[in-house]
Amino acid sequence: MQRTGLASTQVRALCLVKGGRCDLPKIPITFAGMPPSAPPQRSTSAVPAVFRAGWVRVACLLWAAGWAGSGALWSQTQPASTGHDAVFGEGVDVVLTDAARFHVLVHSQGAGVGFLRGKYKGAFRTVGWQGDLVFVRHPKEEKTRNPAYEDGLPYVFGKVNAHHALRIQRYREDVTAEKFRKSGVTVAHVQSYGAVVGISKPVYLEIGYPEIPYTSIQVERYDPLVHFSDRIYGRAPWVNGLDSLALNPGVTLGQRLGFEFHDARNTTRTLEAGVQLDVYAMPVEILAAAFVPARRAHLTFTLCYAWGAQWSAKGLDGVRP
Repeated sequence: MQRTGLASTQVRALCLVKGGRCDLPKIPITFAGMPPSAPPQRSTSAVPAVFRAGWVRVACLLWAAGWAGSGALWSQTQPASTGHDAVFGEGVDVVLTDAARFHVLVHSQGAGVGFLRGKYKGAFRTVGWQGDLVFVRHPKEEKTRNPAYEDGLPYVFGKVNAHHALRIQRYREDVTAEKFRKSGVTVAHVQSYGAVVGISKPVYLEIGYPEIPYTSIQVERYDPLVHFSDRIYGRAPWVNGLDSLALNPGVTLGQRLGFEFHDARNTTRTLEAGVQLDVYAMPVEILAAAFVPARRAHLTFTLCYAWGAQWSAKGLDGVRP
């Protein structure tokens, strides 16, 4: 093939002028040493290809990594939102450390009073001590009176002892649902276990002598085998028998569900419902054993209302918003 200058070319050109416009058709050019059908070679590079084909993907990855890093930093620098923040507003959230309350309770066999003192173990758990003093009646108790003497106090025929239970328990309260508005309710599960001491006070009655109509009345300890209904004038004052108390130790277990509904940060009002099991070392005789067998285990359903407070023993010193 003949070379002319740098290359041998075959050029065909046609210029058509129509209406003052020049249209130039495509001019095929053939370079020397290159097959006519081979396209011109382009320089390719791996780095430009990444930016041409995957620059959007790379940018998304970098943006996601930056967002994750900033989110982690934000979570470390910003305090976590709590129920107290939602209820009482953002700002200084006092770390509560102590709790105490006084409560009255009724149960399926009586009523009583108690006191509770605990400490916070984290944000949702309280652990402490609880004391209760309740009186316990027998389910079959029924009051009656002497129809011939209406002035006589009513009494329970067959009841030989007035039974009370003094409980000293270790309790744990776990919050299961936190309040997020002032009109909301905090729900908590309370478990307790400990020791119980049964305190039995003998029953004293006023006994009339001789038979009706009585000419004299004496206060005596009730004996169902001696004192029949026609000899009983009425119940004697409660203080009789305090010098003859009998103690009966045992163990106690309790399960309760509590609902706290007060709208102040450091004041609590709580309603609790649950069950309590007392098991004594010896059978508890409330009604005479000749009438009803004595039992060692007493299971009762309880309803409790409490007035309480919760506070921080460390105070507000050093706390910053």
